[in-house]
Amino acid sequence: MNIALTGITGMVGSHLVRRLDKENPEGSKYNIRALIRESSVVEHLKPFEDIDYVIGDLNDKDSLAKLVADAHTVIHLAHFPGPVQTADELVKANVNGSYELLEAAKKAKVKQFIFMSACAVFGDVLPSVSADSPLDENHPVRPAGLFGAIKSAIEAFCFSYQKASAFDLTIFRPVTIYGVKPDIDKSEWFQTVDYLATNYNVDLKGSTKYVSVDSVCQAIEKVIGKTDAKSAYHLVDGHIHNLDLGELIAEIVDSFGEAQGVKGQEGVPMSSEAAKELGVEFKGLDGIKEYIKLIHQLQVQYGGERSMDNW
Repeated sequence: MNIALTGITGMVGSHLVRRLDKENPEGSKYNIRALIRESSVVEHLKPFEDIDYVIGDLNDKDSLAKLVADAHTVIHLAHFPGPVQTADELVKANVNGSYELLEAAKKAKVKQFIFMSACAVFGDVLPSVSADSPLDENHPVRPAGLFGAIKSAIEAFCFSYQKASAFDLTIFRPVTIYGVKPDIDKSEWFQTVDYLATNYNVDLKGSTKYVSVDSVCQAIEKVIGKTDAKSAYHLVDGHIHNLDLGELIAEIVDSFGEAQGVKGQEGVPMSSEAAKELGVEFKGLDGIKEYIKLIHQLQVQYGGERSMDNW
């Protein structure tokens, strides 16, 4: 099966390609073609020699046509980063670029389009949402910020192509994704691990809904080629107060430093039942503990050299 992929150099893309670079359920390997910018850093992708790279970006129609040619499935992970860019640049790169990708996919007659959205599409939450009735995929989308608005706009275009029977569609809406990034020190919670591992105190506040990059990649892999997949899945494992997280990190790294601060709000309950029915595994706190141990190991191993060539 031919897969066209955007966002391969990011965290999710980097982890996903590791899962896809093996025999699939059909007993053969996926053929992966990936869109990268000419300036993209791909050192961490060296082990995957069979990837076919297309140089370009989401606003280059020629490169998009090359990317999706003969593809069965398009996986759209790329998001032009902020906040250093202006709002109009972010809208143009992401919304217009995603529209061009959808249009290219339609012209190439791809069978399936998978889009990585975000839970940020939910800004205003209905008063009916509660622990007994958590926010699920049927809740109306009402973004409260630019990032959520961009993701929501792309979702709307995706649904319009699905409605026109252009291809099967699956949208994922993850909460905060934790996992090792190609630049280690940019990994979620790395700085807290780094400070506490060197016996500094940390001041923490707020709280976080979390999901591991492994669960996110599982979800993507499970819907590839699945004709009866749902249109949208929420990817959320659990919720943790950052102060509790800091205390957990301090315990794991055996720190003389302390986690200080105040606990955040409990957060809006979200449902991941559809993803569980899909077969996605969520490890809860055990997954966070495994990740903290790994980040600590990398922090000790690499010290001031934060970038890994192969991980």
